[in-house]
Amino acid sequence: MIVILAIDALEYTLVEKYQCENLKQKYYGKTDISEFSEPRTMVLWSSFMTGENKEKEILKLGDKEMWNARFDIKETFFYNFQSPKIIDLPGFSYDKKIHEEERELLKAYFSTDSTEEKNKIRNDYNAHAFSHHREIKNQFLDAMKGDHDFLLGYFSIADVIGHLNFGNSLMMKMIYKDLDEIAKEIKQNHIVLSDHGMKAIGQFGDHSEYGFWSTSFKDLNNPKITDFSKIIVGMM
Repeated sequence: MIVILAIDALEYTLVEKYQCENLKQKYYGKTDISEFSEPRTMVLWSSFMTGENKEKEILKLGDKEMWNARFDIKETFFYNFQSPKIIDLPGFSYDKKIHEEERELLKAYFSTDSTEEKNKIRNDYNAHAFSHHREIKNQFLDAMKGDHDFLLGYFSIADVIGHLNFGNSLMMKMIYKDLDEIAKEIKQNHIVLSDHGMKAIGQFGDHSEYGFWSTSFKDLNNPKITDFSKIIVGMM
């Protein structure tokens, strides 16, 4: 089984700061996403799975409709595998309802001037994100026991929590340590991959201009996110 631990907004500097050795593996570095004018989640994961720059195609759908985009398996490198399992990946198997609930809470947070209301919304938003994370974590760990030749688990927690809580170092460290523990459970050859990182904007977080990758078997130098389809198929 080939395993991909796909983590939205895994920040290179925080992986180092929090000494996440399992996320680092033997070789690790930054992915090159400089070809994209807007490092958006849907844009980058769509480009990852198809091996092609899908920025124009996704952005023209608009902020709301892009989340309805779904690629057929025959348009992706997943088609090369006999029994792939893809958990919660944007553009393929993502739970759109979860994303919509997150966006509504974010909208409500920035629409109110009440500190009390902001705190309540933030708590609801964080609880929602952690609940979804636990569900995906359980699915991923269970799937590693299954009869699959390819497994990808997509974890959005660092991105979702980071947007409102990036300045909360204790919370971010807890998230990174949990992701590191998930990586520790993977016994097969695998790749850890993020679409982009995250940078501080005051107490909040926004997307950075590079992603993260790691492997235990090969130095990938400075790969583009569109390179991974060939890299992963080459691991078969």
